[in-house]
Amino acid sequence: MQEADQKELINLLHDLYKKSADNRRYITARYAKTEDESKILEAYRKKVVNAYYTPRRAASRPHYSVAKKAINDYSKASGNIKGTMDLALTLVENVMKYIHEFSGIDEASYVGGSDMMEKFCELARNEEGQNFYPYFRERLHKIYRDSEDSPYGIGDNLQYYISNLVDDIADPDDDFFEEDMKDN
Repeated sequence: MQEADQKELINLLHDLYKKSADNRRYITARYAKTEDESKILEAYRKKVVNAYYTPRRAASRPHYSVAKKAINDYSKASGNIKGTMDLALTLVENVMKYIHEFSGIDEASYVGGSDMMEKFCELARNEEGQNFYPYFRERLHKIYRDSEDSPYGIGDNLQYYISNLVDDIADPDDDFFEEDMKDN
């Protein structure tokens, strides 16, 4: 490929783009203009949600690997930490929603839900990610609250990751856990 001329590379890129929707999403995310970023994020979010719920919002057989691939592809293509964090939480939210609606889920999803929360927390701890904590705080609080008494140990895992994250990066005056007590 290093010896190919520019026209050959453009033709290859064009052929890859036409070949599949995944390629189109990836290429678009990689070369997107700033004003198109939210549309691209929404396309990936749709892929994550559709791994658990069909477009008509009916439950489908969970496909954690499809959701994980979409998140990883988005992250690699865009390099957008906030978007990657957003998609990671979207996956966790859908795993929890599925568990609560259907009282069960496949092993890959409940293990993967914990893994994705861990990934979110790793991103949130880095310098850039810490800036986004306020943006995700309310969603984290809802996941924390909704994960109580969840089966398979996923609830305990999620609460562990979230409480450690809040302890590590939140403002000392943050009333994250007191809010939980007020809600009860």
